[in-house]
Amino acid sequence: MNVYKGGSGFFIRGSSIYILILIVNLLCFCYYSTAFANAAQPPGFTIIVLNSPDKISLSLKKSNHTVTYLRVEERERKGWEKYYRLYYNHSSAQVKDLKDAVLVVQSNKKSFQCALPDETFRVYSNILTLDLEAETLTMGQAPLRVPVLVAMRVFLTLLIEGIIFLLFGFRQKRSWLVFTTVNLITQAGLNAMLTGPDLSNYWIFGYLFGEIVVLAVELTAFLTFVKEFRKGRVALYVITANMASLIIGGMVITYLPV
Repeated sequence: MNVYKGGSGFFIRGSSIYILILIVNLLCFCYYSTAFANAAQPPGFTIIVLNSPDKISLSLKKSNHTVTYLRVEERERKGWEKYYRLYYNHSSAQVKDLKDAVLVVQSNKKSFQCALPDETFRVYSNILTLDLEAETLTMGQAPLRVPVLVAMRVFLTLLIEGIIFLLFGFRQKRSWLVFTTVNLITQAGLNAMLTGPDLSNYWIFGYLFGEIVVLAVELTAFLTFVKEFRKGRVALYVITANMASLIIGGMVITYLPV
């Protein structure tokens, strides 16, 4: 193993070490666990509303001797989606009381009711999707929702980092092949982890940690496989591009659906 002294420091010419680090960092995306701690009560369920007008009201109508209504609170709107959440006591008595409830939808143009799917109250923090045009309420997210959102964010990242890659003077076909392959792997993995309207308020910490892992993976891969320029220039590009995508990506996640 040789040591090379360049303009920006010492770089180890050991492709085996770079490949090993790359494998270890990629495993971080594949194997992770969920940790629980004291926090605010999670929502009973979250409803994603598609094709939503500006004014819409959702409530649960439960019939237990007397008809009562339980309002579903609007929490936020991101892009073309609205999110409504219902918080309730997860005791068996409360769940039994809500089991036969129906969702009442009211807007300026229409009013209708939807039966809640049977799986709604089996576990807490479920996600449902309400399509106002079709007047349907289904369990989970729309089949193409996550792939489309991930593809959209990955494309934006490729565009940002591709422009910077071009400005740094990379022109060789091999360099662009490495750029495309590495970014598709790392950015798809990162964005796939950050999906769902029920992300907690602490998503930013996971996002920052993910970006650090991505930076380590991309530094390893680019320094190993990109031979067009000296390693100092390659490393400077990776750091610059990831800082740009970190800032812009954080803004996108704030204002667009996840």
